[in-house]
Amino acid sequence: MVLIHKSETGPIPKWSMYLFPILTVFFAAFYLIDESCYRSIIKEDSIIEWLTFGFLIAAGFVSLLVASKIWKKHNYLHWFFILFFGFNLLAGMEEISWGQRVFGVETTGVFQKYSDQNEINLHNTFQGIFHIKTKHIALLVLLVYGCILPGLMRNKNPQYDQMPLKQFIIPPLFLRGGFAIAAILMLDFQTGNEEEIGEFFFSICFFFMMLWNLNLLKKGYYRADNYFASSKSIPSFSE
Repeated sequence: MVLIHKSETGPIPKWSMYLFPILTVFFAAFYLIDESCYRSIIKEDSIIEWLTFGFLIAAGFVSLLVASKIWKKHNYLHWFFILFFGFNLLAGMEEISWGQRVFGVETTGVFQKYSDQNEINLHNTFQGIFHIKTKHIALLVLLVYGCILPGLMRNKNPQYDQMPLKQFIIPPLFLRGGFAIAAILMLDFQTGNEEEIGEFFFSICFFFMMLWNLNLLKKGYYRADNYFASSKSIPSFSE
């Protein structure tokens, strides 16, 4: 069941409520109907990987747009949206191994020595050096961030908090279902490549999360510190 807070209205929560269950059913049906084709679309360099890259880059630039609009409207830098832009850009480029296969770049040096998939990217090199799967780290971190924190903060407006929590943005409650399904898929049942679908779901969650925050900005959130010190008419998530 997808939980939606009473303040979370509009098309974005509605799309989220239906999109992730529909995609889950689609992939499950695809696996049952044509497993070979299913395997082909979730392998490396497949359409799913490139869609993941696309959503990550899009989420990053929407995040940068939010930061830019906050700066123009309220004259302060919101560090979370700036860092989230950098995170999504890094994750997107890591997803496609920095265009290695597109440009036909050979794996050499430290990447050839340590990368467990012989690719030019940081996460596979980290896995090769430390023998820890980055997908398991991502599973735990994003499960806490996308599923547990939104529930704990559901009746709390983080804009009331003192620094640094005021600038720490958590996903809206309506994305908990998407984050949960994505985390489960990172366990790689049934074929060993389901993490690609999990990453795809995470990238959609990030994109929807940034669209939602852009919507919140239009409603008056993310004002500067002096506004909160002087105004009593602050919008609340629980309204």
